[in-house]
Amino acid sequence: MVLRKLFLSVMLLCPLVVVAEPIFQSLQLCKQGSATSNCSVVMDSNSYLVDAHSGKKLSDTAESTGALNSFQLYRDGNRYILANENFSRAQSRRWVVFGYDGGRIVLQRIYIFSLNASEQSRPHWHGYDCRPDSKPFSPPSGESFSESAMQALCGDVEGEVVMVPVKSSISVPAKSLVVSVPVYSSRTRVGAATYVFAKSEEPDLSAMVCLSDCLPIGSEKNETSVNSVSVASANAKETCNPDSFTNPDLITCGQQSLERVDAVLNDQYKKVLVSLSPADKKQLTNVQRKWVRFKETYCEDIYQSALPGAEAPIERLACLARATNARLGELIYLQTGLPNDGFYKAASLMAGQDRENGLKASINLLGGVEFDDPVWKQYADGQCDMNFRLFREDLAYCAVRMRFQLPMNR
Repeated sequence: MVLRKLFLSVMLLCPLVVVAEPIFQSLQLCKQGSATSNCSVVMDSNSYLVDAHSGKKLSDTAESTGALNSFQLYRDGNRYILANENFSRAQSRRWVVFGYDGGRIVLQRIYIFSLNASEQSRPHWHGYDCRPDSKPFSPPSGESFSESAMQALCGDVEGEVVMVPVKSSISVPAKSLVVSVPVYSSRTRVGAATYVFAKSEEPDLSAMVCLSDCLPIGSEKNETSVNSVSVASANAKETCNPDSFTNPDLITCGQQSLERVDAVLNDQYKKVLVSLSPADKKQLTNVQRKWVRFKETYCEDIYQSALPGAEAPIERLACLARATNARLGELIYLQTGLPNDGFYKAASLMAGQDRENGLKASINLLGGVEFDDPVWKQYADGQCDMNFRLFREDLAYCAVRMRFQLPMNR
């Protein structure tokens, strides 16, 4: 009951369109010789994928590059994306997603999008979504990494299969590309999925968003998680009854509340970008991506820890709402210079007359226990660096203030 009351209070305090997060959040180029790269796999100058530490090639055949065909390797968290772009008339985009740990390769997904420019019909994109089976993967001799991965996951896919994008209750930004593709699992066609490339007229790795039936990477064996999230999304368009404390109504109200606060957050983010210098804009974009990664990973942990309980989706929505509110406050701070929740005023009142000795103790007391999470630390360090440069906020106090606003410290 305490959880439900707290959750309802968050909804009422934040009467703020599901703005779906991109599938890939923080792309980092993995290129051999880069001084800033922390990739375990890199692409060398000859277009081989190699282990960054041992120098061992992942396959004995290089990727086929040329004037009309390019390859880039990216890192997104603990996964890698080998991106291939073909610039010929029959344009194509191919992204091989895989994990790499101590020489072990784990194929996670292959996305393929191709442009048909036939004279009989208007240009249109089509493609495939290939998902893994349980078999280990090792590129065979004589084949490049991408081609052997294609054969392992997709097999002999059918010819051109054009599917009509499904209708969805999720709003799509203007000038966005929507593509529905057949899905292959264990090299067998099993269904279809629809993707959106937000505000892009062609497949763009950084703008790729799931619209329907496209399970998050790595979740193929986690049916409970996917189904619960789908239920929450489906209920988002139903009528919210704030007087009800049943789980379905709490999920419906929570999803709609999260949509509103997310819309406000996106609007505030755009306002802050306009007010910053080019260098600060670049840093804010980087910090925002780190926040998205922290929010998603932490709230997913909350969700998983609550399973198989029926209130797991409620706890996840509550976590997302509070994390989004805290981020909204940081964005307002960047635009106005005013900390968003009176943290320092509260600490000052707690310190009383002995400000010199009492203020620090009060700040640390309000901040609660230390939160030892590397994803959180990357986000907080980036945000506090901006706060210090723009408003001279003490770096140590900033981290404590942000910790005070974390969902788990409320």
